[in-house]
Amino acid sequence: MKINIRPPIHKSLLFIHDIIIIIIGIVISHYVCFHHRLLNYSEISFGHFWGYLILFFTVMIFFVGNHLYKYQIILNRPDHTLALLKSLITSLIILIFTSFIFKITEISMGRILLGIIFTTLFILFFVSRVIIVPQIYYLLVKTKRINRNLLVIGAGELSIKKARYLKEDKRSYYNICGFLDDDESKQGKSFKDIPVLGNTKDLKKVVDSYKIKEIFISINNICHESLQALIDLCKETQCPIHIISELYNIVSEKLEVEEIAGISAFRLQPYNQKLGYKIIKRIFEVLISALLIIILSPIWIVIAFLIKITSKGPVFYKARVIGKDGCEFDMLKFRSMYHDCNPKPHIDKVKEMINGNGNTKKLREDTRITSLGKFLRKSSIDEFSQLWNVIKGDMSLVGPRPNVPYEYKIMNEWQKKRHSVLPGMTGIWQVRGRDEVKFNDQVILDLYYIENRSLKLDLEILLKTIPVVIFGKGGV
Repeated sequence: MKINIRPPIHKSLLFIHDIIIIIIGIVISHYVCFHHRLLNYSEISFGHFWGYLILFFTVMIFFVGNHLYKYQIILNRPDHTLALLKSLITSLIILIFTSFIFKITEISMGRILLGIIFTTLFILFFVSRVIIVPQIYYLLVKTKRINRNLLVIGAGELSIKKARYLKEDKRSYYNICGFLDDDESKQGKSFKDIPVLGNTKDLKKVVDSYKIKEIFISINNICHESLQALIDLCKETQCPIHIISELYNIVSEKLEVEEIAGISAFRLQPYNQKLGYKIIKRIFEVLISALLIIILSPIWIVIAFLIKITSKGPVFYKARVIGKDGCEFDMLKFRSMYHDCNPKPHIDKVKEMINGNGNTKKLREDTRITSLGKFLRKSSIDEFSQLWNVIKGDMSLVGPRPNVPYEYKIMNEWQKKRHSVLPGMTGIWQVRGRDEVKFNDQVILDLYYIENRSLKLDLEILLKTIPVVIFGKGGV
């Protein structure tokens, strides 16, 4: 999962550039074939049109899939070249395979033409993308045609080291205006010719005075609560925020995060959720949930029958949980425990997990779980009934998992921020860590999702959930 900074390499312009290059490449290839009598005008047919259409879409899809519109790839020539070759070769294979399946003989038989097209495209893309585009970027940075004022929060050893790196890196288009630090002994001083402009109380004034465009938080000696309070303060400026802290190491361990001039960081973009995202997501979730309920209904009937004959009690268990903004609702689950079990073992486990930042593994050898329940939990089938909660609007397909009231009660305020959106049936930590992460890390991954959620990220999480469910990774 990659979240990139927004450097002044505009994706839309690069996208248009690639379309033009593909068209030019096809035209040049035909000219070469006609000029050397490798192809006659009379041999051009409608089949070629379909082939070029397939070629166009496959190339563009694999350019996106291989991150050829990402800042890090564009400015890294070896990686850029490799991703370019990989995209073109994969597109060629798919084009040939498709031409055989649909019997587009003009393409499958025109091996020389295909070879010339892909050689021409690689040369054109290599020259324009790998050589020219980075040179233009570096020239614009050097002449300060592109420049963004950056403020660094924290003037400790880590911040000074990163600030110096940003200042010296030729890829960086940042103008580091100064530090903010609450240490009184650092006020009025300069580090690596970068002045300390004040403390965090001066944030808004400094951002306005120096026309700050982005904020860089680089602090290790800080607790979760203080870091989250600092982040909330920075978010009020509506500037993109980049965070480097050992408290957020889980993000770089479990996810592919952004780079800011070669420095890996956790990024928070000012989140102004568009109405379109909410509407499209809601429609998609209702349709998918309804479809899955219809498809899975025969299996549900079998599961309900097995639950009834293997243990006494209802088929479904209604768990009272905390949803968006701390509101409670009943979350449906297929019953996996014996009826009317004592919740004390789970309460004790939860207290230990939250207060001691323990791992999120569920209780092992829990005698309250039925034999069938172990299978239902291992395969996550017990969660499928929550599709009803999605249709009702209490839950989303993707989002942080809900907590029960006694969990919510002992959580810290910064941890409760995971409840600022609808809870989900699946989420980032389920597909990237599941029960392998500690509680605070689980919360941080949820906060990462909340700050960076999008339709693309939701779809990626849903797709990655499928193998987790099939192979029962992390279940009980």
